[in-house]
Amino acid sequence: MEQQQQNGGTTMPSKRRRVGFRQLGWAAAALAVVVAAALWGRAHFAPPALAGAVLTPPVRAYNFELPDQNGRMVSLAALRGKVVALTFLYTHCPDYCPLIATQINAVHGQLASLGNRVAFVAVSVDPSGDTPDSIRQFLAAHNVTDVLTYLRGTAAQLRPVWAHYFVASDAADPAAAGAGGGKVVSHTTIVYVIDPQGLVRVFLPANFDPQDLANDLRVLARTAR
Repeated sequence: MEQQQQNGGTTMPSKRRRVGFRQLGWAAAALAVVVAAALWGRAHFAPPALAGAVLTPPVRAYNFELPDQNGRMVSLAALRGKVVALTFLYTHCPDYCPLIATQINAVHGQLASLGNRVAFVAVSVDPSGDTPDSIRQFLAAHNVTDVLTYLRGTAAQLRPVWAHYFVASDAADPAAAGAGGGKVVSHTTIVYVIDPQGLVRVFLPANFDPQDLANDLRVLARTAR
């Protein structure tokens, strides 16, 4: 009887250990399945990455209201609910401004499926040179008349907008501006992407790849509430 108890004392813990190891093995296998499923889901269902330089954390876009070439007042806040590509141009620019306008036309052509959920906005950096007529001519020359909303204003109206978006322009003083056009204006060239909630999420350089801007507009258009 004593030997049986001894045997019982030696064999029973061994069985419990085998059961415990078996349970740990099943738990490890289940955990591996959960991790694998999570990684698969992340790879297949995570939103595409933004291509431009991402602002972390996002910044609330400074609101402004300015007239377009037809005198219609347009505010950035009125575009809430859309994803907005915001840039800064002048109509007599010999290099980057025409390039940006041409690229915007190309991007617009890729986003027909988004309908009116995307807006393209340009703010003048040449208050004297960007007249209503020169803006109309610029938009027509680059096939963006019905695509790009081009806003103008006096130096006093434009300076706060430039400052809040870190845009420099040597046309800030009307005496240094185009005075009817023709003078080269040194200015910051950048494109901001503002999400439907009014947050600046991304910025791109003037020579951006149209595919990158199109990607970021698509991704952020999906965040509309």
